[in-house]
Amino acid sequence: MNITIRITRSTITFTAPNTVIEGQTDFEQYNMKTGIAVAANLRQALAECHILKALSAPGRPQEPNVPSQYHPVFDTATVFVDTPLLLIPAEEFDAATMPQLYHYANTKHQQDDVEGTPINQINVVAAYAVGKDLRFVLTEMFRNVKFMPLLAPVLVEFCRRSYGGFQEKLFCYFHDKRVDMFAFRKGRVRFCSSFDVALTPDAAYYILNVWQTLGMKPSDVLCLAGSITGQEALLKDLRQFIRNIRNVKI
Repeated sequence: MNITIRITRSTITFTAPNTVIEGQTDFEQYNMKTGIAVAANLRQALAECHILKALSAPGRPQEPNVPSQYHPVFDTATVFVDTPLLLIPAEEFDAATMPQLYHYANTKHQQDDVEGTPINQINVVAAYAVGKDLRFVLTEMFRNVKFMPLLAPVLVEFCRRSYGGFQEKLFCYFHDKRVDMFAFRKGRVRFCSSFDVALTPDAAYYILNVWQTLGMKPSDVLCLAGSITGQEALLKDLRQFIRNIRNVKI
């Protein structure tokens, strides 16, 4: 059975199918503690997770062919990690040079492993960092661990929404005091970047800067998604320069 783990800068969430009620999904969230590493937070979250505890209670029989050090029910974990992306065109992708390219562009992750996930819908391979300690904690409990970039499904959904009409679209996804911005043209990535936005004026500044850099017009479309702090103030600032602003649910 598979459990999905989503790791952001502020939370760790667990999602798994309910083993009693068919069709129901169990969800649990752990808030990160500041001052300790992500891997240490994950170890604590795994120890406290009620979903994992309920299915590894004393007396529960071990599944056949599952070594005793692994979880007796969840043999696979799909882990979404929120680290910076480097999008490499599929036709130019080389697995041998991917770590070097990624570390050159993201110097804060020099000591991390680099994974690559193809996103076929937009014809790119997303390179992203996975901490060695994080990998060690996960492989201690689960027999199979599959990593994915947190933003992969977001990219696919935004690309799908970019079709239709003659207007250019800029997509902004807000989460964890950050905004990720994307633009597409004919199904290909035109722009992809991320900015820290602790304050509403910061968000307005970065959005308008990217809008201008891409040469977008007042009639083009700005799409906002995610958890937006100070949304009314942000919209007030943006509407001085951008006429068409839409809220997008993803």
